[in-house]
Amino acid sequence: MKKFAKFVFAACAAVAIVFTACATKSGGSADDKAIADGVKAWNKKEPEAARNFWAEIQDAKTKAKYENYLDLYNAGHAALEKTDSDKSESKLLADCNTALDKFKALDSALELPPDDCDKGASVTAARISPLLAAGSVTTAKNLHDSAVKVYGDSDELKAAQKEIDVVSAILDKKASCATEANKARAIDSFDEKMVAMDKALAAYTSAEKALNTQASNAGVAANKGVKTNLSALKQDKQQLEVERETAVREKAYEFKDKIGEEFARSPEKGQKGEMTIDEILAHYNSVKANIDKIYDEFSAFATKYPEDVDKEILNDINSQKRDLEQKIAQIKAEIARREEIASRGKTVMPLMIGLFNADPRSTKGNEKSRPAKFSASNQKKEEYWWGMVDIPRGKMNDLVITLKDNRPVRVFNENTRSGSLIKKNNLQDLVNRGSKVGNSWPVLNAGKQLTSNKYFFEIGEGKSKEYSGEVVVYSSFITRSR
Repeated sequence: MKKFAKFVFAACAAVAIVFTACATKSGGSADDKAIADGVKAWNKKEPEAARNFWAEIQDAKTKAKYENYLDLYNAGHAALEKTDSDKSESKLLADCNTALDKFKALDSALELPPDDCDKGASVTAARISPLLAAGSVTTAKNLHDSAVKVYGDSDELKAAQKEIDVVSAILDKKASCATEANKARAIDSFDEKMVAMDKALAAYTSAEKALNTQASNAGVAANKGVKTNLSALKQDKQQLEVERETAVREKAYEFKDKIGEEFARSPEKGQKGEMTIDEILAHYNSVKANIDKIYDEFSAFATKYPEDVDKEILNDINSQKRDLEQKIAQIKAEIARREEIASRGKTVMPLMIGLFNADPRSTKGNEKSRPAKFSASNQKKEEYWWGMVDIPRGKMNDLVITLKDNRPVRVFNENTRSGSLIKKNNLQDLVNRGSKVGNSWPVLNAGKQLTSNKYFFEIGEGKSKEYSGEVVVYSSFITRSR
């Protein structure tokens, strides 16, 4: 075997000499033949088989160029081999890009071995789906196109192209649906907004159905890139559904707030801030009528959107309406006692306050009621006011009277029409002065300190003859003010 190998080698060498001589006679060069033989050996056997031929190239620059092709191939091949051990997606993608960059730099006459093409196509195709899942569609397209040019259009790369097509379709539909959804969001009219949102949601549903069918037909429905982007489309739809539900809920609670605002509406008072019993009664009759009107509007709204206005909202607003009607009945019963009412002094408006009708701007842990307001001009001496407050048993709510100036305030459990009555009956001032903040005079834990649902207070003299203020119930005045 050894003698035969030597004979073959000698014969081949002799043939090479003959071909070299012929090439020289015909106008070619020994370098051209070395290059051609190296290319032939690369393509017929393996890249390394070209090394001995290219080593014979006499021109140094040309020799370096062709020997560099071997370095490029080896670097690309090594990068593909690294994909067997690298685990992270970023490293695998880097390996694939390195291999492609090295192989693309080879002369077009040099063919990649089939094993490198198969492996390169396989590992590169596997990178497409993660790129699509990450939203890097352009990168995925460029990687795919480069792989086809270098490795050929394998079955795996064809499948990757199908996934790219499906994801591109998903993103197009996603953008189209988002445009329609954003148009709906920009509409001010509630009913028109609902129509536009329903139209956008129908577009999302139609797109989901069509894209699922397209992905299934292409055989890529289970691929990560497709699943992730379809999930993102579904999330956009769900977000719009939530926004629609929130809009309906907020609209429904607008009626609740309107009812609360109507109950807390203050009528125009005379110059001295006083109202007659008949005027107070007429005011609350108009409050009741307006509450009924707002409730009728809410009922019509609930009928129009029966699937969106849930029982919680209905029960909440129905409960509020009944509660306020009961309180109006209490107010009417109270003001029916004309003679005793006339002796109490001026009346704050609204007459009854409490956290049953909280200010919608207050926070859950720091609620405050809508305020009862009072004002007067031409004050000559102490003046007396009264109002009603609703604080449930066991609630440590605080009643706070706030003035625009620093004139003194005293709060009592009993009628304080005259200062002499305070002294005569030895009435106790309920203000907790140690917790006073600025011009705010607090009655802490008012539900326990007040002996009825009425409070009476005295406004002392100040530097001017005019004053104004408000009375508010807080869930916790100390927490609020400290």
